[in-house]
Amino acid sequence: VSEFAEEQDLREIFERYGRVTRVFLAKDRDTGRAKGFAFISFQERSDAAKACEKIDGYGYGHLILRVEFAKRAT
Repeated sequence: VSEFAEEQDLREIFERYGRVTRVFLAKDRDTGRAKGFAFISFQERSDAAKACEKIDGYGYGHLILRVEFAKRAT
């Protein structure tokens, strides 16, 4: 996501596909600007899967969003 993205903007995009329970937008501690990624949590996994399918490749600002399920740390 853009460094100027806001949590509410992301919530509005993703809420079309189901109940969003949490939006975490990673921000730089010094500048307060977004680091370029976020985590969106849904109440239902099926809604998250639908959002991944529909929003991956979606144009947001001057960027194209890459949406996927979070991977476990190894």
